[in-house]
Amino acid sequence: MNAKTKMEQIDFFDDSFNYVGHTSIDEIHQKGLWHQTFACWLYNPCKKVIYLQLRGPRNRIGANTFDASSSGHLSAGETKENGFRELYEELGVNIDIEQACYLGYFKNIAHLSNYTNNEFCHIYLVPTNNVISDFVFQDGEVSNVFELKIADIDDLFMGQEIEICSQNEKRKITIQNMCIYKERIENGYYKWVFDAIKEQL
Repeated sequence: MNAKTKMEQIDFFDDSFNYVGHTSIDEIHQKGLWHQTFACWLYNPCKKVIYLQLRGPRNRIGANTFDASSSGHLSAGETKENGFRELYEELGVNIDIEQACYLGYFKNIAHLSNYTNNEFCHIYLVPTNNVISDFVFQDGEVSNVFELKIADIDDLFMGQEIEICSQNEKRKITIQNMCIYKERIENGYYKWVFDAIKEQL
């Protein structure tokens, strides 16, 4: 997710997703207010891979871990569809929104030492013919993009070490290398997303 400026205004909600008002992104996280985020998981049906973003060192949550292809906060007044701007901002690509599959929103929670992140995360799955060399990364926010073979997902969840590949690098990872992995394994977020991608193939 982008490191937003202090002045950016974000809508906030009660825990039942009823609109309350808007305030700065800093106050959102300081007070643990519920807010909207966007996550897009790109997958290539021909190569049978999911594109994982390696989050950059400037990210306040999960720096240097692997996550959705693109993600970010929704600013005040934005709809979930406005989140697709993140794809261009972070990866330099445009996609056909008509091809996107909206899974719904997921209540993600992360408690860190200096702030609390309570979010209604809108999840999209998007098939693409893009390959890794098509992506242009946002400096500091995205370090790289790697291919995760869909055939390796079950092994990843079983705690095995698997290999993922970028344009110029190979890495061995386990589930512990995924962003906020403990919370997202326990709440079923990752299983929900990956099972849904399998169903699309």
